[in-house]
Amino acid sequence: MTSSGTAITATDTPSSEGNWHPDNLASMTTMLQTIAAQRPTPSPVAIFDFDNTCIFRDIGQAAFRFQIQHLRYRLSPEELAAILPQGGGELAGRPLAAIRSILVEAYRDLWPLIKAGQQLRAKDQPAYPLFAALLLWCTDMARRSDQFGPRYVLPFMGKMLAGFTTGELRQLAVEVVEQAGREPLTVETLRAEAPDPIGRIEASAPLGLHPYPEMRELMASLAELGIDRYVISASAEWLVVGAAPLLGFPIEADHIFGIRVRLGAGDRLTIADADEYPTTYRQGKTEIIRRFIKGTPVLVAGDADTDYEMLTLPGVAIRLLINRRQNGLIASLYQQPGILLQGVDLSRGCFRPSRDSISA
Repeated sequence: MTSSGTAITATDTPSSEGNWHPDNLASMTTMLQTIAAQRPTPSPVAIFDFDNTCIFRDIGQAAFRFQIQHLRYRLSPEELAAILPQGGGELAGRPLAAIRSILVEAYRDLWPLIKAGQQLRAKDQPAYPLFAALLLWCTDMARRSDQFGPRYVLPFMGKMLAGFTTGELRQLAVEVVEQAGREPLTVETLRAEAPDPIGRIEASAPLGLHPYPEMRELMASLAELGIDRYVISASAEWLVVGAAPLLGFPIEADHIFGIRVRLGAGDRLTIADADEYPTTYRQGKTEIIRRFIKGTPVLVAGDADTDYEMLTLPGVAIRLLINRRQNGLIASLYQQPGILLQGVDLSRGCFRPSRDSISA
């Protein structure tokens, strides 16, 4: 593996723009040369997480924020009510029933203008700041809660896209990437004073998004070697299908797996779960590999708990872990032998030639 910008051949190495940790670069060089020479059967494949692995930031979260910012919705107030966290009890100390009621009522006030395509007028309505902040807060708190967590929130974010066709979502992904690519790498905070018993709430979302050039080059190098590339993402599949080629990743649309919902007439998304398809989170990612990917995984890349089972699949030669200084299960792999831990400058969103990451 070199940093000269040349493509991999069976006798060469994956190219890079220079910010790989040198030990990772050397290890991948040796192993990919061996794989290229031996050609395991079935054919070798490389499997990547997408968000915060191939790119800095998360296309699903960016699209969710884009929808809030521009009120780009097709689902009705009744559909929103059906997919919000159900049951009694509390979420972050607030009654769930009250959260649902206030959020749906705010959306119901905005819906006639949204449906008529008058989003700018809708944003001038008193209900908009409350809807925007409360939806972001509710989703963030649900993701952190033991009761709901990512297994609920990831499909929920996909269902918020109900009413769009799959083709429209690919185009939406282009708009999201173009806007996020112009944004500074910072955080936006929304605040609102909700009626009792909710009270004052605030929630934050990251701005900005761009590809890691090293990962883009790695995919291109694998293509030169004849190794098929797959993506398994916890974002909505059609968003990744739209974003990946725009960001320069050489991967075929049918090699991308992500969160799916059931499709209705005209390939329009519904709020129903996809039939016999796993949620692409943790064990769901390994189920995708087992059921849909025909080949021998020789490289797996990820960054978070959602990728833990994928990164610990037996028999994988190259296990590349992007170090986002996470807590939880994924942190148990940071010092594990055989893991290629790649450091990142988390304030600038770029690789650094170290196992360690920095945030400022």
